[in-house]
Amino acid sequence: MKKLRGRLFVNFSIQFGFISLLMICVVTLTFFIGLLYIANADREADYYQAKLDELAIELYEPAEYEDSGRSITEVLPEGTWLQVINQAGEVVESENTPPDLQERYSSMDILQIKEREQLGDYTLKYTMEYTVPLKNEPAEPYLYVLGYKEQAALLMNELTENNNHQGMIDEADQPEIEAKLNELEASLEIYDQEGNIVQQFGDDEEKQLQPLELMEKEVSPDNYSVKQYTFLDRPSGHAWVLSAPNQEKMEMPLTTYRDIVIGIVMIAGIILLITLLISFWNSFRYGKPLFIFTNWLNRMGSGNYEEVLTDREKKQVYRKNGKVKRRYKLYKEVFAAFYDMAEQLDASRKEREQLEKSREEWVAGISHDLRTPLTTMEGYGRMLENEDYDWSKQELQAIGKTISEKSDYMVDLMEDFMLSFQLKNDAMNIPFYQVNLPAYLEQILAKFQMDISFRDYPITVDSTRPDLEIAINKRLLERMIDNLIYNAWKHNPPGTAIHMEVKEAVNEKGLKITIEDNGVGIDEDMQQHLFSRYYRGTNTDEKKEGSGLGMNIALQIAKVHHGDITVTSQKDKGTTVAVYLPYVSNSALKS
Repeated sequence: MKKLRGRLFVNFSIQFGFISLLMICVVTLTFFIGLLYIANADREADYYQAKLDELAIELYEPAEYEDSGRSITEVLPEGTWLQVINQAGEVVESENTPPDLQERYSSMDILQIKEREQLGDYTLKYTMEYTVPLKNEPAEPYLYVLGYKEQAALLMNELTENNNHQGMIDEADQPEIEAKLNELEASLEIYDQEGNIVQQFGDDEEKQLQPLELMEKEVSPDNYSVKQYTFLDRPSGHAWVLSAPNQEKMEMPLTTYRDIVIGIVMIAGIILLITLLISFWNSFRYGKPLFIFTNWLNRMGSGNYEEVLTDREKKQVYRKNGKVKRRYKLYKEVFAAFYDMAEQLDASRKEREQLEKSREEWVAGISHDLRTPLTTMEGYGRMLENEDYDWSKQELQAIGKTISEKSDYMVDLMEDFMLSFQLKNDAMNIPFYQVNLPAYLEQILAKFQMDISFRDYPITVDSTRPDLEIAINKRLLERMIDNLIYNAWKHNPPGTAIHMEVKEAVNEKGLKITIEDNGVGIDEDMQQHLFSRYYRGTNTDEKKEGSGLGMNIALQIAKVHHGDITVTSQKDKGTTVAVYLPYVSNSALKS
């Protein structure tokens, strides 16, 4: 039993642990793949914007971040500065900022930052983050502003401010502009309203501007190796496009996701611990009932059907009020099924023992019944062998009659055995015919009414409807009626009246044959075994001969017709045997 407990514990632990680890791995892997995909896509689209978003998540509360001993400079990209502005426009935190920057911003300043994304010589990226709202305080917004210098952006601002003459560049300024563009390996194209190049500097290659090209590079500038800066001169309608190599197209380490990784590892550890605890609990919860089931099966294997649970197990499973304890409530139907099964097995054992006892008694009875006529026949045979005695004709006729009667009796016994076997094993090819049942039953009863043995047993037959017809096997039905009539004759004293009635069943789906007598009746014990094979019961010491198969054969014949037989009886008030035969087609009966 200890080995079983250990195996259950190990089995549940391995299963739950493996499932837990698998779930953790799948969830973690899926999360990281998605996270890396999104993070890389954001970085490639706009390096500085992605870095600022990560900084805002990393810092969250800048003052608390600094108080924790960490430096904002360490997480800032090289060559950039950071300002954190609260809702009132005040700079609450800054890092690497040049001395000429403001410490407070008005609404118009914030609007210019939003529209121009430029502050002096610095290109700006910004993002808004909110603190977690407290119980009585709303979430507070913070504006994170990241500044950095872009030579190409500065050159674009310089050209548009100093060299713009009605949307064009004067011929005198062109050599100087070419030189500045060549230093940055940049180029400048000026387009008219129809999209045609009217001036081009720094690159002699003819460029055709696609309709969505500027918008694509505006939304995701760092997806391209060339970065573009645009300016629209509204009076002339000319568009300036400056193209320069993208210096920000670079890989960025995943420093921001360090805390996320730590958090995932902690969650994974907690999940694994909880899973192991659940596996321990389940191993004991499901193991204890299994031990009880195993003990019960062992007792069943030993033939001990009466003791389903021991006293100790009953205390373990049931409360004092008889209800199942909560930990075993899941198995209450199983325990109930065990008790039912134990009762059925015990009943089957007793029935088997009773059947074996009945069979032994039946064998003894049949042996006696066969031995009696054989002894008589043997005695007469030896007498006929005696040469010293001359037999008269009358004596020989008497001996012959006795031998004939005993032979007929033995033939009847053998026919009962054979018929019971055939009916039990469906070994007969039984034909069925539509007959008028009341008329046919009157023919059967006629032979009893003419039999001298029944002169003290008046037999009558009655039918509520003489035209009732049904599909039957005439030979088998006659045998069934014979058995039932002979039983009424054999177990009742002279003067017993036997009445047969044929009528339609209450449900009008068949016919009902009733054989009623006013004899001595049948006791309850005999009624329980009346249809059992090998059972021989009697209420008198007379007419004991029989195979013990009569009622069993009658029941089997009724079953062949898809019908049934019931018996009701009261002591000293008589017995009623009811045979129900349904209306069934010939094909259905044969199947």
